[in-house]
Amino acid sequence: MKMKKKKICTLLLCMVMLLTMAACGDSDTPDNSDTSEDVEKVTISVATPTADGNPMQELVYYFQEQVDTLLPDRVEWKNYPNSSMGSEREIGEQVIDGTLNAALVGPTNIPSFAPMNAVRLQDVPFLFKDQDELYAASDEWYADMIDEECAEYGITTVFFEYIMGQEIENTVRPVYTPEDVEGLKIRVYDSIGPYKFVEACGGLPVAMAFSEVYTGLQQGAVDGLYTTSSNFVPQKFVEVTNYHTKLPITNCGMTLLFNLEFLESLPEDLQEAIETAGKKTEEYCRDVVGPETRNSTYEEIAAAGVEISELTDEQYQAFADLVADYCYEDLREMIGADMWDYCVDWLEDYRANQ
Repeated sequence: MKMKKKKICTLLLCMVMLLTMAACGDSDTPDNSDTSEDVEKVTISVATPTADGNPMQELVYYFQEQVDTLLPDRVEWKNYPNSSMGSEREIGEQVIDGTLNAALVGPTNIPSFAPMNAVRLQDVPFLFKDQDELYAASDEWYADMIDEECAEYGITTVFFEYIMGQEIENTVRPVYTPEDVEGLKIRVYDSIGPYKFVEACGGLPVAMAFSEVYTGLQQGAVDGLYTTSSNFVPQKFVEVTNYHTKLPITNCGMTLLFNLEFLESLPEDLQEAIETAGKKTEEYCRDVVGPETRNSTYEEIAAAGVEISELTDEQYQAFADLVADYCYEDLREMIGADMWDYCVDWLEDYRANQ
């Protein structure tokens, strides 16, 4: 009987030791089966109208790299470049309805799918003179004004890309004066500024999806196009045009739009990473990509065999005065007098202090 009790005690002692060792093991080694610390990977879809190699497209990839650096392995990016998901209007609509999480669009194309006025200011020909003015305005008041209107449609901007202004290329003749534009069929994007510029000069504005422009020029459906100067080489428009006019007409850029509900549904640290990456992308665009692209673009256009027309200050002013007389009053009324006058007054003060 005593032996039996001894065996039982020994068995109980062994069990206690085993339980103690297991408990120590739990305290020293993380329990990989506990999923409370695991964070689910998020898929973010991004559509763009730009092709790989376009500096605006490369900035989207740069933004994604910044997010991945801040939070490695947290995001799976699904990219749809080169209008593969549709025109800027179409991808903008998809961001609003949640089909896409994000899209790169021209701010002045936003009214085609989300009517608003603030974005139209940068679409006014010859209002903002360069990218520095746009960035300065965005830092002080302009980006907030745009986001306030965007919120009504369930979207928000994450960063802006202001690289170069919008200019024209054509297949017919050099352009030095408004009269040289007369009669030319110029492809314009779906926004009021390009239409007003081409109309003021006596040309024929033609709406056409960005993905169709190359073929349109090749087949003669249009004589030229109006787009951001940094697009001409990477989008290969220089292969089907003969003359480039070095005349920044508008200075609008591109912006990465996010579906606001989707963005706010993300974990807080991921939201913060996206915000930080957006700021880094703007800085990189302003300080590196913009200057480098401006320095190289005209050399690349000329190297492709396209003749560049260099305009004098007087020739520039002839275009600016013509367009102002033709449409500024109408645009002020359309945008809103308060918003227009605020911008004009700010620009006057900004230029006086430069």
